[in-house]
Amino acid sequence: MTKYPPLITRADIEAIHRGNQLNRQVLQAGIRELVNEVHEGNEQSAELIEGVRQLNG
Repeated sequence: MTKYPPLITRADIEAIHRGNQLNRQVLQAGIRELVNEVHEGNEQSAELIEGVRQLNG
C-alpha cells in the first residue's frame, strides 16, 4: 500500500492561520476607524441640527 503525502501540510495550515489572524486585525482596525468616522459625523449632524433649531426659534 502506497502512503500519499498529505494534501495540506501542518505548515500550510499554520500559514493560513497567520493569514487569517492578519486579515482579522486589518478588518477590526478598519471597522474601528469607520465607527469613529460615523460617530464624528453624527456629532457634526447633531450640532448642525441644534444650530438650525436655534435659528428657527
